[in-house]
Amino acid sequence: MHDPFYDIFPRPPEPAWRTGEMALITIDMQYMDAHPDGWMGRAAGAVGKRDVLTQRYEAIARALPRIRQLQDAFRAHGEQVLHARIAFRTDDGREAGRAFMPSPHEQSIARDERDDEILSEVAPVGDELVFSKTSSSVFSTTDIERVLWNLGVRHLVFTGLVTDGCVELSARDAADRGFRVTLVEDATCSSTPEAHEDAIARMTDGGFIVAKSTEETLELLESMSRALTPAGVGDAA
Repeated sequence: MHDPFYDIFPRPPEPAWRTGEMALITIDMQYMDAHPDGWMGRAAGAVGKRDVLTQRYEAIARALPRIRQLQDAFRAHGEQVLHARIAFRTDDGREAGRAFMPSPHEQSIARDERDDEILSEVAPVGDELVFSKTSSSVFSTTDIERVLWNLGVRHLVFTGLVTDGCVELSARDAADRGFRVTLVEDATCSSTPEAHEDAIARMTDGGFIVAKSTEETLELLESMSRALTPAGVGDAA
């Protein structure tokens, strides 16, 4: 759904791609919510509703190799590769807000240690930073903003899940805080194609968040690296 308010103004330029200012961040690609044997899959199975997550896991399977390809490319070009995950300090997650998790007495399926682990296909390499959150947006319950500024990161490229939840909240928060934001639309995923497509449309409607395919993102990364000046690709933000 397009908001005609944005038709009053020129569309903002796409964000600049500058060496040393980039970070790829992958949201919540962990066993808890991204693997059929994780907590979410176990909870669905306990009530006989595993089928409601079929499209989710199919979308994750399609996104995983793209995320890995992007991670490897960012590593090869010397740009930051970051990870965000859901990880609670308590067994029942009672420190999280009710808007993010059911209250403890409504959780009949216990989590285990593996739920916190990021899927092996897209796991951190070396000492890559992992931010553990208890909220939808990674900015709400971690120190990521301070770390990004310390690292010199000004442009965040988002992958992960779900597009219409933790990815969207994190991307919008990043834009609100003055970061340039790119969303890799075929390396993010939701529980249904409709939810994914709706989120992409809403986030990019005003042009403050830009959506690119994996192929386009890789080409922008290559073009940035080939550039002879730090200005890189695109207009200044």
